[in-house]
Amino acid sequence: MITQIKPCFTKNNILKISFSSDIPENKYKICFSLVYSIKEIEGASVIKQIGRYYELEALNDTIFLKLQTPKTGTYNLSCGPEGLFLIDKENQLVECTIEDLFFENEIASVNYRDDVTDNFIPIIPEPFKCSFSKDHVAIKNKLFKIQDEEIIRNTNEIINKLGVKFSKTEGMPIIFKKINSTEDEYSIIISKDNIQIYFNNYGGKFYALITLLQLIYFYDYKLPLCKINDKPKYSWRGMHLDCARQFYSIKEIKRLLIYMSLFKMNRFHWHLTDNEAWRIEIKKYPKLTSEGAFRGYKQKIPPFYGSGYSKNGGYYSQDDIRELILYAKKLNIEIMPEVDLPAHSWTLLQVMPELKDEVSNIISEDVGSYKNNTINPSLEKTKYFLNDILNEISNVFPFEYIHVGLDERPKNSWEGSPVIIEFMKKNKITSQEEYQDYYMNYLINILKLRDKTSAAWNEAAVSPHINHGVGGSAGNIDNSCLIFSWEHSTVAKEVTDKGFETVLCPGQKTYFDMAYNNSTNERGICWAATIEVKDIYNWNPVENINNESLIKGIQGQLWSETITDKKYLDQMINPRLATLSEIAWKGKSSRGWVNFRSALLNTVRFLKNFSWSYHNF
Repeated sequence: MITQIKPCFTKNNILKISFSSDIPENKYKICFSLVYSIKEIEGASVIKQIGRYYELEALNDTIFLKLQTPKTGTYNLSCGPEGLFLIDKENQLVECTIEDLFFENEIASVNYRDDVTDNFIPIIPEPFKCSFSKDHVAIKNKLFKIQDEEIIRNTNEIINKLGVKFSKTEGMPIIFKKINSTEDEYSIIISKDNIQIYFNNYGGKFYALITLLQLIYFYDYKLPLCKINDKPKYSWRGMHLDCARQFYSIKEIKRLLIYMSLFKMNRFHWHLTDNEAWRIEIKKYPKLTSEGAFRGYKQKIPPFYGSGYSKNGGYYSQDDIRELILYAKKLNIEIMPEVDLPAHSWTLLQVMPELKDEVSNIISEDVGSYKNNTINPSLEKTKYFLNDILNEISNVFPFEYIHVGLDERPKNSWEGSPVIIEFMKKNKITSQEEYQDYYMNYLINILKLRDKTSAAWNEAAVSPHINHGVGGSAGNIDNSCLIFSWEHSTVAKEVTDKGFETVLCPGQKTYFDMAYNNSTNERGICWAATIEVKDIYNWNPVENINNESLIKGIQGQLWSETITDKKYLDQMINPRLATLSEIAWKGKSSRGWVNFRSALLNTVRFLKNFSWSYHNF
């Protein structure tokens, strides 16, 4: 008999999991992950918990779970048990069917208005300055003459998807002229006779062609006579992808890079390690990937976040990374790697337990319910490890910046270590915050010796504003470190007031793993906010910032706990990233929501050429 499992959120917001067979007799073990932690259990006992991965012994044919309450008070499709499987008393996999998550109190999906206009510029992000004539030029045979082999070669994949035709010998001439201007700045003049493109660097030339391709798509080869002068407000226009919680192939990442390039985003923040996996090859420590990159029921690393029973996962070899870097370069994108340390290191410590003080008598717990997930920087083995991995990473990644994490360290993580206590006493360090500053400065100096600049989350520079027993900084680190301000706009103000350059990435506006709204049919979580597309568009990124010159740029984030099926990725990103590109390029958009929404509707149709689905807006 095949066991049927029915998960449901009751009217009282209790997660109910029902079974069709005799649970007490069979002594089933039910295994799954949740995005919100369990507060109370009825009908089962906990056998194992690591983070938000649970193994429960079912005592009845129905289990009731009271979960941590989301900020909106509403659970949705991402809140149920993911990667669920059953194990019998012989520790064998049990065949079962799992019904779709059901809500007794269903909250209907949002109905989106059709407020559109015909008076809009179809380019996203909107150019700095442009003027359009009522006259048009029809492109004969829909063919363009272009001599620049580099730009055609580098954009060939995009051109082919759009069906645009270029020739060396015939068609409407596109003439490239290099001039003195700022980085990524460009101008386009479309006349009856030719298209002139003025640029300074490769980025300007590339973005001019991207703008031209958007115009071609919208006007269908009957181009308006126009003049466009364009340049970005910010040098850092980024997108982050968490490849630790979920693994994405190089092919899948390339697809995201194409999306970024279509909207003039130029920095890919590659999150490669976390509690749940280690994804980057370090040749000196091969077990990091042989043991730490794969998850499953019988693996060293359990099946976090929907991984399921079977072995799954993967990692990026250094050859994979070099291939991706070259690919990104053609799209004017630099790649910044992140190894998230000293906390967020549960998997690392399963593979290399020697990086933690064995005699520590303190049990720490992080915001994701992982216990003792922080490495000990005062151990000699840890110092060698940090030097080794940063050396290899520096050699593989040519980009100036390397991100070293520093977020969400449990406040008491180092309190029980005799080695750290002795080090603090010897060096007159009086707090965990001061000790963290020592650690961060140590990393900064390692990277400086390799001609790299450090980057870190905002806890590296300031005391955290989140109320989860999280440690932060005493404020004494080298201000060469680039800070990513993720908590709230008030944090960005504090960081810049201290003289740090920062990239703005507040969870309330730029975390694409947040649900769009409070409908039960949505996916995503909402600890920071629910984020509709309009919320992103209306965001003023520099509100209350005293020193705007220290704002290096804007970045979107996709943490992947809830992306348990890759088909969910499209709708969490699209059209949010396209919308954020307007803010990253211009600072604050000026065309108004109705005009922008009209351009965005055209854009999501444009993106269908690249097989991107989207969330309604």
